[in-house]
Amino acid sequence: MPAKVTLGFVSCERGHYLKATLESARECIEYPDLEWIVIDNDSAEPGLKKYIHDCDWIRHKVFQRQTHAEAMNQLVKMATGECILIWPEDVQFITRGDWLRDLVEILRDHPDIGGVGLDAQRLCTLERIFQPGLRGGVARFYAEWRRFGWRRMRRQRKVTSSRGFALWTYGPLGDGVVGSGIPSLMRTSLWRELGPWRVAKPEADLIDSSLGAEDDMIARVRRKGLRLQLAIPQIPLAADIINDNIGCKAKVRKGIRYGVYTSPPDGGAYYYAIKSYEERKKTARPDRPLSFSECVEPIGFEIPKDANGDRLKASFNDQPQCVVGRGDAG
Repeated sequence: MPAKVTLGFVSCERGHYLKATLESARECIEYPDLEWIVIDNDSAEPGLKKYIHDCDWIRHKVFQRQTHAEAMNQLVKMATGECILIWPEDVQFITRGDWLRDLVEILRDHPDIGGVGLDAQRLCTLERIFQPGLRGGVARFYAEWRRFGWRRMRRQRKVTSSRGFALWTYGPLGDGVVGSGIPSLMRTSLWRELGPWRVAKPEADLIDSSLGAEDDMIARVRRKGLRLQLAIPQIPLAADIINDNIGCKAKVRKGIRYGVYTSPPDGGAYYYAIKSYEERKKTARPDRPLSFSECVEPIGFEIPKDANGDRLKASFNDQPQCVVGRGDAG
């Protein structure tokens, strides 16, 4: 039997996003042994709690005011799966299939792979990581040597499952885990080995919802000297929900909503079209993963893009929209 996988979702005052995330996860993830957990920050947004209560496939539903870091710690503590997917409510799944089998197999067979990010990346990011050119390639080689040493080189490479599902690893780029925890798939035991996220900056921070816990986790990984790599699928499985004209997501800080927050334009549950893995595989590239602009198809709206056709990205829209409730982070 395949290993159990825990799907853990954190939620705060973004019911439209949460519905798109959970409904798309239910449609896209074909796997026989799943444990579903949702931890909501006691949201006051109308209809949000009722929606969670009505999701009868979710085993554990927690409504508790706490920091983002505390919510992730609770997910890891509650998880009974060999692997855990820690997921925010603002990333929608876009690829349907039994690809989770392949991800679990690769994590089992390649202990040097720490975190796997499932969301589509911008083209500029992928070109920087996977197509550095001659000068960049030489610099990358020396970075690998400095970080891993000659005997334990961890080269950037393409890794495939027994069924041909492909991941690309980052080599020396990154620290081997997604420090924020989201959105990523990892071995549950690795998160427990690293220990809980700790809030390092208790004062409110509009941009960093982890309140310093992400930086603290990365520093911990470095101190331990873990020789791990990040990886992403060749075919993106999910995408950030972006319908703000500056390329960011709506967020809630201390009960104030920032950025453009709307339901899916067509009145349905999804912001993006869902396709099967086999459909998406037809457009796969041999030299790098597919980018956001190459595979994400918005329903009823346009993704903001730059002059090169790459999607715009902004961390935060600092224009307050309205008061929504008591949430501390989003």
